[in-house]
Amino acid sequence: MKPDSQTQFDLIVVGGGPAGSAAAFTAASQGFRTCLIDKTAFPRDKLCGGLVSGRSKAVFEAVFRRSWDEKLFVSSDRLRFYSNNSFLADNTGYSTLYFTMRKEFDNYLLEIAREASVDLRLSAEIVNVDLQNNMLQLKTGESLAFRFLIGADGVNSQIAKALFGASFDPKTIGFGLEVEVPRSAMPDASDRVEIDFGAAHWGYGWIFPKHKTFTIGVGGIHRFNPDLKQSLETYLSYKNLAIADYRVKGQYIPFGDFRRTPGRGNILLCGDAAGVVDPITGEGIAYAMETGAAAANAVLSSNEKGVGSSALQEYGGEYSKISASLRQANILRYFIFPKLVHKPFAWAFADASTLQNGYLDILAGRHGYNALYGLFLRQVTKAARKALIYSSRKFLGMLRIGR
Repeated sequence: MKPDSQTQFDLIVVGGGPAGSAAAFTAASQGFRTCLIDKTAFPRDKLCGGLVSGRSKAVFEAVFRRSWDEKLFVSSDRLRFYSNNSFLADNTGYSTLYFTMRKEFDNYLLEIAREASVDLRLSAEIVNVDLQNNMLQLKTGESLAFRFLIGADGVNSQIAKALFGASFDPKTIGFGLEVEVPRSAMPDASDRVEIDFGAAHWGYGWIFPKHKTFTIGVGGIHRFNPDLKQSLETYLSYKNLAIADYRVKGQYIPFGDFRRTPGRGNILLCGDAAGVVDPITGEGIAYAMETGAAAANAVLSSNEKGVGSSALQEYGGEYSKISASLRQANILRYFIFPKLVHKPFAWAFADASTLQNGYLDILAGRHGYNALYGLFLRQVTKAARKALIYSSRKFLGMLRIGR
């Protein structure tokens, strides 16, 4: 390709989701010549429960420097928790969660990026990633040169694959299935949120309210759920719904397996491309916007410092702070999802509104997992003690009957 057929950018962002829009907006707002590439046209469908937490709202306002459009969201402070369809607890009025259709939300963020003079290349397929020469080639034949590159292109990241040989680790990746159910099919559901910790192995099920539908899905670590479609079918049957009546969408989901080194030199990863999704709450949008903005700020800082400065070095400190809660969640999930502890966890969760509130506090961004450790362990120990006493009494009763 001749030099005059190349287009030069300070920064190219690959991926038009929340991470990509946050990165592109942040850089372009500071005068960086920024291009955002996505292989699809927008608005586009995206498998996602669409949970936008209070933490996400705060991050959005900090990154995009505005209040969001309330019309995009359904809000609810009514939650019901289950374990394998067994009722655990209701929690009402403690914390508000927000729910959106990603097709609309992502397009909204992309338009904000466009307003900041980001050069959008949509429906643009990248056929070659040349990291040695800082060049991307599009299917149209056009070559785009960059000084910095941010991969925000999701769990199947083309940029991560170019850097590390694979987009994700198949041993640790999650997978999710979901359907959109019209509200008319669930007239009694109102705007109540439901979470079932036992609907999938090492995962959970969800029912999230939207303006016109309920998003119902199940997700968990992929290798532990070889028949996830059957799990979804069972979960739907609990609500008297038939899976055959709905279009099932599926997608790999990062499940806490975030990259410890999110890039190389002048090339950074953020959002799902870096694997930053909470394995307990499923929170991903806040992490996407946070890491997207942090990656862009690292690029700006590296550019300002000049020769000898690495964007990855500038990114590392902030990325480590953002991902700290994921490291904690990866430890804590061993007290929730394994079969051995699942029942004690369910008892503990049902027995303690403080534990339920702590779960919601994390979603709201009021505190991290470190605040839950002591409370959680005390409640699980208490529940295990109750279970032991109950089992002992039951055993002694059987002995008396046998006399």
